[in-house]
Amino acid sequence: MSRLRRIGRRWRAATAGTVLPTALAFAATALVLGWIAVQALYVGRHAGTPRRTAFAILAILLAAIVVGVSLAVALRAVMRRRRLKEYLRPGELIAGMFAAELLDEGDDHGAPGGDRVRLTVTNQRLLLQRPHADEPWLDLEHEQVVSVSDLGPVLCTRIRRCLVQRFALSDGRALIIRMNASTALDFSALRGRYLEPTHRQMRALVVDADGPTPARPTQPLSAMIVAGKPTVCLLELGENYLRIIGEHSPPLADLYYHFHWEHMGVGEMGPPVVPGLPPSWRSLRLVFHDTASLTLCGTEAAIRRLREHALSAGAATVA
Repeated sequence: MSRLRRIGRRWRAATAGTVLPTALAFAATALVLGWIAVQALYVGRHAGTPRRTAFAILAILLAAIVVGVSLAVALRAVMRRRRLKEYLRPGELIAGMFAAELLDEGDDHGAPGGDRVRLTVTNQRLLLQRPHADEPWLDLEHEQVVSVSDLGPVLCTRIRRCLVQRFALSDGRALIIRMNASTALDFSALRGRYLEPTHRQMRALVVDADGPTPARPTQPLSAMIVAGKPTVCLLELGENYLRIIGEHSPPLADLYYHFHWEHMGVGEMGPPVVPGLPPSWRSLRLVFHDTASLTLCGTEAAIRRLREHALSAGAATVA
């Protein structure tokens, strides 16, 4: 049973924020209807009788409708993702998209209404879009979401159960978001991964890597960059080391990305070195043993936090 639970958790994490479960449900329904039609036409004593034939035609029509709806849902999701990709930054990937409703602070959480919005979680930020708008209406860096708390489940209609969540932002605002219970379950995996920060971890964009990996000289440091393009990685700020975890790479490769603070040189913060990044972002160059270097980009608060932690842990300054 524990193995089945692990498989179930991995499936939910892999399909969170996608239309794959919906498409599979529609496909399974179409297959069942097709199987019923074949049974009505060719199996049993009364196979092919006018009544059975009419029933088979009805089942085939319903199967066609189900397939059409499934294709429409998938096509709409693909078009939405394609339009949104035009606004993505270098290294930014869509992790999931979720339908929701935006409520006012004093609204009855179970009452109908609310502004329909779509939440898009990427590996860099949280975007809110109006239903038919291409450009995001609200653009939030992960660190701008201070906390996300559950306000409890509510019964929106007789058969619709929802979960209400409160997003506290760093500028003092709060967003009250209501989601269907199933959508909120999918969202919770990405919420824990991207929107619930820890003191030891942060994300940054690796834009340049040069030289050998200190812990494994035969492995080039550039292996952490996917396809030679800027790549978002998870940084763990330990007491004695910096560990970089590539969300794209197998765990064994990550074992070598340990960099000790006392063997590290830290440069000054500079402007972003890659076109397409926000002008408010900053870059930071880390040097290891004078043979390898990494250049990271991120928000000013994140890069400043990394630099101050490195210097306080024993890193040296370099030009």
